[in-house]
Amino acid sequence: MPGSLLATPYPTADEWKKLVEEFSPEAIAHKLLLAHVPYVFRDEPLKFALFRKTIADAFGVEPSNVFIVGSAMAGRSLKGPKIESVYSSKSDIDTLIISEHLFTRYVMKSLAWVKDITRPDFSGKVPKSPRIEPEQTKFVGWLAESAHKGIWRPDSLPNDAAARIEFFEKFAAVSLKTLGLQLSEDTVAKVNGRVSRSFEDAVRDLGSSIARLRKEFRGEQVEPEAEPLTARA
Repeated sequence: MPGSLLATPYPTADEWKKLVEEFSPEAIAHKLLLAHVPYVFRDEPLKFALFRKTIADAFGVEPSNVFIVGSAMAGRSLKGPKIESVYSSKSDIDTLIISEHLFTRYVMKSLAWVKDITRPDFSGKVPKSPRIEPEQTKFVGWLAESAHKGIWRPDSLPNDAAARIEFFEKFAAVSLKTLGLQLSEDTVAKVNGRVSRSFEDAVRDLGSSIARLRKEFRGEQVEPEAEPLTARA
């Protein structure tokens, strides 16, 4: 029956290969974000509601603005070469918060770090630009790439950036609270996250990952992914 595959809660690897051919990336992204209990809470929807409230309280947003993405959402990796890799309880819960206010706040706080490393020396007659190390340049690129798409990622900043430290500290606290929800082996305690400027930006970001997945399944050439570091400070 048309549409039945899109309604499948947690597609297998083979079903994903069919799904991305039958439906647009945007349709799949909408389904995953709006009509889908994340895999990690598949048997415990009440815990998903409590999890969303915990995140929402920590960041001052509504629970309805908190989503889970990544393998904890889909039940498996959404990267072509790893599509057979099912979600593991050792994995993080990758959380997406949709809030224009939070997005703006963290982007502006990130720009404070950019200001610090790019501020010219005005002590002479002619301002002298500082030398920016390649290690710093890559973070500037990651930050700009994500923010341009309406997504702020803490791991697009170096370990000592104030915005990254603040964000991960909040999630560290949330992880401890999540332990109270860990009544089954599938509910992990480590929580990670990012912020989207709007729901539309979140759909585009997830949709682009699904579009990439379709290309990988087809054997088409895809641009190498420049993934920011995921290690916490």
